[in-house]
This record gives sequence, C-alpha cells and structure tokens, in this order.
Amino acid sequence: MKATELAAWVGGATTGLASLLWNIYTKLTAGPRLMVTAFANMVQMPTPLGNPRFLKITVQNIGTTTTTITNLEFFTLVPRWVRFLLWAKLKKRLTETRAVLNDYQGPQFPHKLEVGSEWQALMQQDERFEDWLRTDKLCCAVWHSFSKRPVPTKIVRGPL
Repeated sequence: MKATELAAWVGGATTGLASLLWNIYTKLTAGPRLMVTAFANMVQMPTPLGNPRFLKITVQNIGTTTTTITNLEFFTLVPRWVRFLLWAKLKKRLTETRAVLNDYQGPQFPHKLEVGSEWQALMQQDERFEDWLRTDKLCCAVWHSFSKRPVPTKIVRGPL
C-alpha cells in the first residue's frame, strides 16, 4: 500500500466519522428548546388597589421548531435522595404539592410558540401561593406538545 492510498483511506474514514457525528448532533439538538423563567412577588406600576403581588412567567422558544404550550403546573420539589430512601415507608407523606395555572393574564392555552418568540403570563398571588413560596421549594413546569416531559424551573422570589 502506498502512502497516497493510506492517506486516502484515513481521510475518507475521518470525514465519514465526522459526518456521522454531525448528523447525530443535529438530530439530538433539533426541535424546540424552551427557556422558562418565573419571578414571584412582582408589583405593577402604577399600583392597583390593594397592592397585590404577582408571579410573572416567561417562556421563550430558542430551538429550531415551533411547538404548542399546553399547560403550566406548580409543584414542590422533594429531593431525589429523600424520595429514594423514604419511598417505601413514607409514600403518603411524600406527596408533592401540585397545582395547575388556571386564572392568569396573558395568552390562553393552548398557545402556539414560534421559533424565537415568547409567551408571558401574570398571575396574582394569593395566601396559599405565598405559603408555598415560603418553603423555597416551589417550581413551575411548562408542558408542550413536542415532549413527553415538562420543562421545569425554580421560582425566584423577590423581596416582600
């Protein structure tokens, strides 16, 4: 085998492998990617009557495909190691708080989310929600039509 034949074989194998890896990368990264942020204890200016606090949720599609937001839920975060260690004994005590966002200001569900666009919602906080916020374990998750799992995020609390 001559050096030119060897170089051709090595070059062909290298480009073939690089092409395969690039195809795998593009397949894994294609589709919608949602970036979710949630900020609690927000106030409006000018202040409405009663000076209520609000939760502001923003969802941005930074992926490559359009998706549809179908639902948004709240849940309390229980650490995995606690769930794993105490699952058998305390299964009933480990029930997480779960709630669905129903009454809010903003585009209603289902909402088509184009690539590069965003969806915003503003929810007025009540006493029960304030109690959930004090635990520092409250999260929200956005369900969309392109995935079987929601996109979770921790709710950031502002000062009271």
